Amino acid sequence: MSTPPDSHFLIFAPDVPNAQREKYKPQHMEYNGPLFQSGYIVSGGGLLPDGKIATDADVLENLVGSFIIVKADSKAQVLETLKGDPFYSSGEVWDHEKLQITPIFLVGGGPKAK
Repeated sequence: MSTPPDSHFLIFAPDVPNAQREKYKPQHMEYNGPLFQSGYIVSGGGLLPDGKIATDADVLENLVGSFIIVKADSKAQVLETLKGDPFYSSGEVWDHEKLQITPIFLVGGGPKAK
């Protein structure tokens, strides 16, 4: 008997205007470390504005949001986990009104992030 494929979700989390990323970054990284280690977070990173690329020297100062791919049982589980992230719970980084959680069919992983 085969097992069903793992469920994955894409989180699209644009920032609020004047987002306070630097203020909450240490807590955000601390919160997400165990989620990466457990395999819950598959991949993630920052959203760039048009005209910027990842190799730009000032790329980290120009992020406009986040994307995260997670392995979870349900959209409700994803939202509950997000609520613990300081970027969400502070109300000063991610825009709750524009945040999207979308089920995805994940084909394979890309190169490991640095």
